[in-house]
Amino acid sequence: MIDNNPQLKGRMTVFAPLNAWMFKAMSGHNVQILSVSIFIIGNLICAIAPNFLTLAAGRVISAYGAAMFTPSATALAVELLPPARKGFALSLIFGGMTVSQVAGVPATSWIADAIGWRFSFGFVVIAGLLALIIFAPMMSGIATKAPERGNSPISKGLSKATYGILSVTLFVVVSEFIVYSYVSVFIIGSLLAGVPLLSAALFAYGFGAVTGNVACGVLTDRFGPYKVLIAVVGAQLILLVGLVAFRQHGALTVLIAFFWGNVSYMYLVPIQHRLLGLAGDRSKLVLAMNSSTTFAGIAISAFLGGILVETSGVPSLAAASILIGLIGIGLAVAFMRDAAPAETATAACPR
Repeated sequence: MIDNNPQLKGRMTVFAPLNAWMFKAMSGHNVQILSVSIFIIGNLICAIAPNFLTLAAGRVISAYGAAMFTPSATALAVELLPPARKGFALSLIFGGMTVSQVAGVPATSWIADAIGWRFSFGFVVIAGLLALIIFAPMMSGIATKAPERGNSPISKGLSKATYGILSVTLFVVVSEFIVYSYVSVFIIGSLLAGVPLLSAALFAYGFGAVTGNVACGVLTDRFGPYKVLIAVVGAQLILLVGLVAFRQHGALTVLIAFFWGNVSYMYLVPIQHRLLGLAGDRSKLVLAMNSSTTFAGIAISAFLGGILVETSGVPSLAAASILIGLIGIGLAVAFMRDAAPAETATAACPR
């Protein structure tokens, strides 16, 4: 049920920390049920909207529900699994996000093209209702920890390291999305028998994101968030440069896109792993701040990338990605390296 619309992400940037504060006194499973319900209502309004104003209102409501869901789901997943499997718990959440992009986004786009945009919103409503029917009974039997404390929406008392890691998120996201935002501009031509190269590359990227996400939780639990983050961000920078350099080389372009997909979501798990270790009883607020930072980074990268493409051409995207990514790696060295490598020496990778 993840939406890739840029305007929705902009609203989630604002709503995520606000929701974390407003619902801090509510148990995690109740926040989950409420967030999905609000998301469903928002999409239902969109499906039956008689005019643009009503449609926009429905989008805002669905964004509000989506912004509630991800930080709360992340905190709840980590809470329910042992500390040594924190990375695996995080990968479960991001696994759902990646699968939604590989399957959900094309499915709703096809429905909109084939039978109308209202039916695409209706499809999301049905999917949301099925999710609510399935997991609401499961949630009712979960005993969760006490709600988070704190009386202010401002992140009072958060450590310097927390802000440092949020800056890592910002620079790493910008370094990736400054290229990703413009793949449709520079990946052109056909792969084989008229298959559009862009479509093949995006499919390979999405498939790689799913497989990479499966491995990420295991790697984070085994080697620790710091080592995994440095490795995947370094690999991503190399692959992004390769994608720009070999953007019209058919099968090679698709192969690079696949490997890029493998590492593209892998930085999210170690960053959130480290943030949860620092957050204490303010985990939902910190995770919401990280979500907002992510969406802000996507917006910034689209803006900067547009300027670069217009003024300096596509190759400048690779140079900017390297520069911004290296800053992110430097910040990670400063703020991530004190993270415990793995919660226990005997932490085994999930089978």
